[in-house]
Amino acid sequence: MKKSVIALAIGMLFAGTFAIAEPVHNPAAVEHTKQAIVQGEAGKPDGLLEHAQTALTHAKASQQAEPSVHTEEGISHLNAAVESGKNGNAAEGTVHAKKALEHLQIAGKPAEPAKTLSHVDQAEEHIKQAIAHGEMGHAGVLLEHAQVALTHAQAAEKESPNVHVQEAINHINAAIEAGKNNNAQSGVTHAKEALKHLEMTKAK
Repeated sequence: MKKSVIALAIGMLFAGTFAIAEPVHNPAAVEHTKQAIVQGEAGKPDGLLEHAQTALTHAKASQQAEPSVHTEEGISHLNAAVESGKNGNAAEGTVHAKKALEHLQIAGKPAEPAKTLSHVDQAEEHIKQAIAHGEMGHAGVLLEHAQVALTHAQAAEKESPNVHVQEAINHINAAIEAGKNNNAQSGVTHAKEALKHLEMTKAK
């Protein structure tokens, strides 16, 4: 029983170690790729080869830990750089190393958090689309966007009751009716009034 507990503890320790170590592979791959470029530009294919191989090892470990299209591209170019180094072609190896560097650097950047739009923002975006399509005479598309805008406007009103949101809802409903009646012009008029009130809501 004790042995199994110890084994589990050791396993968890190693798992934690690997989890912490994962992020270091990309920076290491980037650093060795930079060194490969320096060696390549100096006309030293052997130096380029050595650093490209080390960069490749780290890039593969990074890809295994956290798959990325850019890391995969970096690996592809590093492989090409390694082959060039083996063939004594420093210039060609440098070209591939630079391409690899571009992709590895992009892969290493933290993803930007997605911007969360409020219901008012989303209602506003769809109303703008409704207006744009309505002005082109597309009553059906105006209707679709107005219906989506209504859903968001109603959600906004539920979260935080506001006189301007309520007015916007009234005009969106009118725009929807106009869209159903294939009256794009009237739909645009009401959609524009709805947009004014949604913008007033944000201005407050």
